[in-house]
Amino acid sequence: MSDSRYVMTISLNVLNHLGLNLYSNTPAVLSEVIANAWDADATDVKVDFNINEKTITVADNGHGMKQDDINAKYLYVGHQKRATSADFRTPGGRKPMGRKGIGKLSLFSIANKIFVYSHKQGGEKEAFIMDADKIKEAIKSEDPSSPKQYKPEPTVFDVSLPTYGTVIKITELKKLRLTQASITGLKKRIARRFCIINDSVGFRIFVNGEEVTFADRDYFHKARFLFQYGGYDYAQHCNNLDTDGDTGRQLFYERECRFDQHGNASEDGEYNISGWIAIARHSNDLDDAGQAGDGQDANLNKITIVVRGKVAQEDILQEYRLGGMITKYIYGEINADFLDDDDKPDIATSSRQRISEDDPRYLAIKSFLGNELRHIWTETNKLKEKKGLDMALSSNPHIREWYEGLTPRNLQQTAKKIFIDIDQSGVDEAYKQGLYANGILAFETLKMQNALKMLETIDTSNIEAFLSYLSDIDAIEATHYQQIVQERLNVIKTLQDNVEENARERVLQEYIFNHLWLLDPAWERATEYAEMEKAIQAVVRGIPQDDKHYRVDIRYKRVMASHVIVELKRASRKLSKTDIESQVRKYIDAVRSKLKKMDEQPDPLETVCIVGELPYGWDDLEVKRRDEESLRPLSIRIITYDQLIKQAFSAYSKFIKASESTGKLQELINKIREYKPETLDAIDN
Repeated sequence: MSDSRYVMTISLNVLNHLGLNLYSNTPAVLSEVIANAWDADATDVKVDFNINEKTITVADNGHGMKQDDINAKYLYVGHQKRATSADFRTPGGRKPMGRKGIGKLSLFSIANKIFVYSHKQGGEKEAFIMDADKIKEAIKSEDPSSPKQYKPEPTVFDVSLPTYGTVIKITELKKLRLTQASITGLKKRIARRFCIINDSVGFRIFVNGEEVTFADRDYFHKARFLFQYGGYDYAQHCNNLDTDGDTGRQLFYERECRFDQHGNASEDGEYNISGWIAIARHSNDLDDAGQAGDGQDANLNKITIVVRGKVAQEDILQEYRLGGMITKYIYGEINADFLDDDDKPDIATSSRQRISEDDPRYLAIKSFLGNELRHIWTETNKLKEKKGLDMALSSNPHIREWYEGLTPRNLQQTAKKIFIDIDQSGVDEAYKQGLYANGILAFETLKMQNALKMLETIDTSNIEAFLSYLSDIDAIEATHYQQIVQERLNVIKTLQDNVEENARERVLQEYIFNHLWLLDPAWERATEYAEMEKAIQAVVRGIPQDDKHYRVDIRYKRVMASHVIVELKRASRKLSKTDIESQVRKYIDAVRSKLKKMDEQPDPLETVCIVGELPYGWDDLEVKRRDEESLRPLSIRIITYDQLIKQAFSAYSKFIKASESTGKLQELINKIREYKPETLDAIDN
């Protein structure tokens, strides 16, 4: 006879640990209510969001509950649904999703008050309210020596509700803000949490009157490659899969769906799965931020584990440390009912959102999927390489001509990486031709550099073979420089446009001080000397400034063996040649004095004064000629903003014109850049 002096008791406080604050997001909570409808043999579940009333109602046409069912099952926390059989089924023959009997507590994660209405054939209409605040009050006032019960308050049955079934009305929402956008997001999340939403199962979910379908998952179109398991054809939902260039077949693959306890694929394996794993076209395709309804589970870059038609683990992909960029493109869903066999221990954690990670069944599927991900990684890299090359060669005939003409042939293996990297970069199609052109130019440059290295070891008897590598060196150099010049012409053109808009002073100062090549193409590289600039500025501060509009901007640069002073006069101020010369002489004296103190050689010194208008009298060409001759010994140039732009444009345009026939490489680069694939024409039209 047992000793009855010892008694185990359960406090209401356990509710805090089992559900009141356990769940993390609204879709997970709603899925628990929908799962109860499945277990009640419902064929239709209607989820309605009311923005004005800030409520969520979940109504099903299942078998409903009598008072005894409510007390002995629904309100019995921890009720074991499957305790009576090793293969328990609902009256309608379904395998139930629920097991622990704590799912209804999840509702308090998102709301404070829950109305429950239920009517079972042959029974009374039942209605009661579960109030989180009153549950907490009961917990707070509970005597540890005498645990108490929480008794929900009865309420009036809503006559507008369906005749039979159960209705859960969720009110006093906590953090969830219902908007039309959030409702659309929640519909999507509900679709993603169940794989039983198809005609063959006989279970339909509606959100605000619209049926939830596979299309509402809104992610199958993101798949580029698909690997599927089991008999269901998921590829039928993936309308953007890549196709094989040779056969035109969609790139999806059937994989072995059985494996043993060690995770090894085997036709006789004791474990069986179904589902799919996909590779997205771009990694940012898997960022679903802003569409999650309540800000949760916005990342698609995961593989969910589904058990009995409902998500059991949000993500198993995070278990793997595969490395490489490929993991950022993966998403999928694996159905593994063996994880919840009735005759095996319950593998789910109390939150119902994760699986016990030390269970042998979980370790087996984890190992199997690890093997699969390594296979998918290898195959996807091969597919991407082939598709990247095919896309480039088919997009532009000039690229194909260049690629097929590479000699020796082993250069093709190296060159194709250009196209693979560009394809995997995710850049918009409209910009790819420019990237292809830059990639080819870079390849040719590297090829030339490799050839130059060979000079050190090449045998003179094989010099003819080596010379083939050097045939386009001039063209490569000219092409690079032409690109630089073209960019500089674009800068000058921008300045010209701003001059025409009367923004000369502000815009030109920004460029001229940092780009002396605008003044002289030979001034390619200039070095700044802060100390020298301070010395000149000190001189400037000593000049009487009786005109309130007077202002000068002076910078000092060292260009090769010359000292350069650049002075920008206010565009609206007109000076005489004598005024300019007098001021410039002071700058020159300051530089020479500083050089002497620095014990440096007094190298040639040049001064450029940029003005808005030419000095007084220079409209007379003879006066202008004499003044310029008098300034020449001092290496002083006076130039207007307009002249600066005109001369810079002319200098670089001449180079462009002279280098138009630089060779086959530049011709090829131009053709590739200018080529417009038919697909882009269609988009433009």
